[in-house]
This record gives sequence, structure tokens and C-alpha cells, in this order.
Amino acid sequence: MDYVVYDGTAAFAPAAEIFGVYDAVFHDAGDLTAWLDSPWGRHLSRAGFRLATARDARRLVGFAWGYTGARGQHWSDLVADSLPAPVAASWLGGHFEFVELAVLEGFRRRGVGGRLHDVLLDGLPHPRALLTTSDDEDDPAVRLYRARGWSTLGRVADGVQVLGRRLPA
Repeated sequence: MDYVVYDGTAAFAPAAEIFGVYDAVFHDAGDLTAWLDSPWGRHLSRAGFRLATARDARRLVGFAWGYTGARGQHWSDLVADSLPAPVAASWLGGHFEFVELAVLEGFRRRGVGGRLHDVLLDGLPHPRALLTTSDDEDDPAVRLYRARGWSTLGRVADGVQVLGRRLPA
């Protein structure tokens, strides 16, 4: 498996291939044109954008992306309104927002997701990272995040928790 990290603008990244994996995993992407505008296009333009991809010899099989989160962004403000004020104050702003992690069905449980996670976060200048995920502790994604040191900070909705992780300096 080959892993590649794209820092900054990823205009050169394989957007159509990423869409294919996104749609296969999440089943809610709509069409490519709409997806290129949102969420991909919106996130691609954010400061600190970073994309990690996993490719076998034939095709893209997974990806993860994120960017620098800040107050005034929809997700950061949603989280700020959901967390206790002291928690929000210490975690939000200048954090790395871990937005997406997707691996095609036939490549799951082979370490691809964990490696994408690690590659995406490796060497970031951010002191902490945040994400939202299911609050079902049996969910494979939740198990992956827990195994890599993520902790629950609070909830943004029924069934959706906010996880945080301190990053090495």
C-alpha cells in the first residue's frame, strides 16, 4: 500500500477518485459537481488543509483529510456551543479539524484506516486535534480513534460525540 500526503492546496490531488471512495463509503455525496463545491471545495480552501491517501497497485482505496479549525467556521461554532465553555476555550481555535476518514469495504480491517489516521496527523504543528463521530463505542471508527488516544470531550447531538487528542509538539 502506498500512502501520500498532500499539504496545502490539493488541487493536484485525485479529486474524482476521492469522490468515488467517499460516495462508496458514505453513500450521500450526490453528484461529483456538487461534491466538488461542498464539502471538498470548501474544505480544500481552508488554512492548513491536508489530505492523506492510500493506494494499492491499482486504485485509491482510502483517504483522510482535515484542516486548521477556527472560531467562525460552522463546525467549530457548533462544537463551541455544545461543549462546556472551559472545554471549548481550551480546545477550539488553532486545532486540527480531522474531517474525514474513509476506506473501501474490501480494504477495511487491514490497518489502512489506522495508517491513514497516523499519516494525516504526523508532523502537524497544531497542539490538538478534534473530530466528531458516532457515540457507539462498538463502531469500528470509534474503536480506531480510542486506540489512538482520542478522548470524549462532549456531544453535539444525540448519537454524535466530539473527540479530542493532544498532538506531539
